[in-house]
Amino acid sequence: MSAATSPWGKAKDTTLSARRAAAMALSAVLAGQSLNQCLPPLELRVDLADRGFLRDLALGSCRHFQRLNALAKMLLSRPFGEEDQDLFALLIIGLYQLEIQKKAPHAAVHATVEVCEELGKGYAKSVINACLRRYAREYESLTPPLDENPVTASSHPKWLVKMLSKAWPEQFQDILEQNNQRPPLCLRVNQRHGSREQYLERLQQAGIEARPAEHSAVGIYLAESCDITALPGFAEGDFSVQDEAAQLAAMLLAPQAGERILDACAAPGGKTCHLLESADARVVALDIEENRLPRVHENLARLQLSAEVVCADMATPDAWWDGELFDAILLDAPCSATGVIRRHPDIKLLRRREDIGQLAQVQAQLLDTAWSLLKPGGRLLYATCSALPQENSEQIRRFVDANSDAQLQTLDFCWGSACNAGRQLLPQRDGHDGFYYALLVKGAGTHA
Repeated sequence: MSAATSPWGKAKDTTLSARRAAAMALSAVLAGQSLNQCLPPLELRVDLADRGFLRDLALGSCRHFQRLNALAKMLLSRPFGEEDQDLFALLIIGLYQLEIQKKAPHAAVHATVEVCEELGKGYAKSVINACLRRYAREYESLTPPLDENPVTASSHPKWLVKMLSKAWPEQFQDILEQNNQRPPLCLRVNQRHGSREQYLERLQQAGIEARPAEHSAVGIYLAESCDITALPGFAEGDFSVQDEAAQLAAMLLAPQAGERILDACAAPGGKTCHLLESADARVVALDIEENRLPRVHENLARLQLSAEVVCADMATPDAWWDGELFDAILLDAPCSATGVIRRHPDIKLLRRREDIGQLAQVQAQLLDTAWSLLKPGGRLLYATCSALPQENSEQIRRFVDANSDAQLQTLDFCWGSACNAGRQLLPQRDGHDGFYYALLVKGAGTHA
């Protein structure tokens, strides 16, 4: 039975081993689902003590899939059929434990092989066992060829390696490397509740090692990941989890008291809340995906903030806009998310080359629409979590060239890199994710 039709909800099958759940998650990703979709319900069916291991297996197997997939093909005498993609996913999970986690074969192989029984496919135990044991015996001869191919050496799809190497010839190797690292945990202190220095002191008193972020005045990096709900002041809304690069949005847009501000693609609400923490503004938080809006409401409630939350398509303002122009707009546009691959490694399996052009068209439409909703003299901050110029600097350059009333502001900061329009941040070790910003001011040009 394929991943798409797997009976995950059988009453007798309420508890899963971490390895089985990871194989089910990877199988779902290979069938086109994101980890954000398939992993949370699986986590609930795994013992609490094993959920960290499950996440490591699921994210890690996606993070290193191109390399592990090549190994699996070398080890299998014939590929698994469509009905056994969960077994193929299980083999990848097993190889991840051996190749990446460096687990002892005597423990990892047996535990992985036993999952065949859990999947109701005991007939495959000998195949999975033979592949994993052959890897354990022959890895010194199997792996060197993988290091010579940029796809299997970096575990990135070929099209993305090409695009990144063309866009960032001097930095792309480091981008590929950083994409395969585990991201740090970064907090954003709610400045309405206290200063960063005060919260750092509270963490120190609680025995939690942390350091201030370099570029965000309200950012804090924790030395180790943890259960954020157990940190001081979580329930009271004293902080949020947000990458340092994303925290720069509120600083760049610089909301002022009384301003009417549109957060055009708001879910899950991190930037909406940061805008409201920064000033007593009137914020409209808009998003097209209704199922993501509960997170916006939850974040606002926990942080004791208020915004007008609207479910609508930004591209069709006649259906939701009341006619009052905005003083400022944050357009965190839908994008390839190639700057946050280390947080969402399934992007490397789900994203396709042709997606980039399609996303650029959507971004261009949203830019045009947002511009029509902005007051003369108003500010529009365009942002993506992409590392590709087609969605970023090239997109903004095209827009500025087409709109004489669009004044591109110089972002002269110590973070990121200046490009032909705006500023690009690339993922940093123990630091921020990849992100792009361009700030536009609406002048008195010939375009409305």
